[in-house]
Amino acid sequence: MDYEAYYRKSDDYAAYYAAIAAASPRDPQATARTRDADGTIPVEARELLFNVAAEIKNTFHELGAPLPPLLEGCTVVDLGCGSGRDTYLAAQLAGPAGKVIGVEPDAERLGIARKYLAQEMRQFGYDQANVELVNAVPEDLSFIPDGSVDVVISNCTFNLSPDKGAYIREVRRILRPQGEWYFTDVYTDRRIPQDVSDQVENVAQRLGGALFVEDFRRMAQAAGFHDPRYVMTWKTPITAEEQAVYPGIAFATITSRLLASELTSDHCENYGEKVIYDGSLPGYPDFFLFDKDIRFPANQECPVCDNVSALGLDGCRYAKVITVIGDRSVHYGDIHGDAIIKTAPDFEGVLDEDDRPIQASCC
Repeated sequence: MDYEAYYRKSDDYAAYYAAIAAASPRDPQATARTRDADGTIPVEARELLFNVAAEIKNTFHELGAPLPPLLEGCTVVDLGCGSGRDTYLAAQLAGPAGKVIGVEPDAERLGIARKYLAQEMRQFGYDQANVELVNAVPEDLSFIPDGSVDVVISNCTFNLSPDKGAYIREVRRILRPQGEWYFTDVYTDRRIPQDVSDQVENVAQRLGGALFVEDFRRMAQAAGFHDPRYVMTWKTPITAEEQAVYPGIAFATITSRLLASELTSDHCENYGEKVIYDGSLPGYPDFFLFDKDIRFPANQECPVCDNVSALGLDGCRYAKVITVIGDRSVHYGDIHGDAIIKTAPDFEGVLDEDDRPIQASCC
């Protein structure tokens, strides 16, 4: 199946985003698919909200904020930044030595972010602006050089994309080796019928453009994100009237972590490595949250696969808090054990239905 083609809605990206803007409610938070709850806004970012202008916050489209740790000094790109709330939060976390590029197709909404740029920099105490705001589409980031970005974030805007394959490839292109795509979006437990997702009004509700979560995995892996991880999941806030448009379809709002790393693989492989998390991340003194199923206790050796140890290897900013023990000189196979290989029966004594020895063949 051509997954990209199934979700592609238009080659005229600017016109498609303009149609979404025209179909969107006047209150952007009427379609918010995250909530301001424990875990949806990092501890270190929550207090920084007070530094962001009220109009920016009131016209922003979401309530949660997908911001990963260790952004100080990083170059960050915020895709679909809207009125700029997350952009300005990231600017404070990145500090004056970092840089944040906010990308937004809707010039009117971006205008709100631009209106407060000088004021926000003064509020942050920065002599020079560390924020650049660009009226552009995520599917064409040609103004950003290859491999120049540490972190890409977005907040429930990926589902709006008319060409999700192009969007993913652009994210992969601009990330440095060991860079991270950390974002929140809406996914489904099955494919939305195309006659429903073709309606711009449904997409503008931040539901109609949602991907079947396994299709996202496939498309991400095809673009070079070998091991997508789901850090936090919540049931998507949705009204009964909205749900009626999607009978039988379940929605989840998921925060994902994808490393742009050739040190990862599409399957968890064992090199005998262990990691130690030092417990220094704000809000996580007791454990490191790798994904929704895996937490590493602070200051303990934890056996891990190659996709986890990549966080602590050279070039990844998480190496500041994660130490890797071991190397990759010996490969031990599947970290969980390979049931296909280890449970294979011996050919000797295995008979077919006519009680004759099975003839082994490669095809």
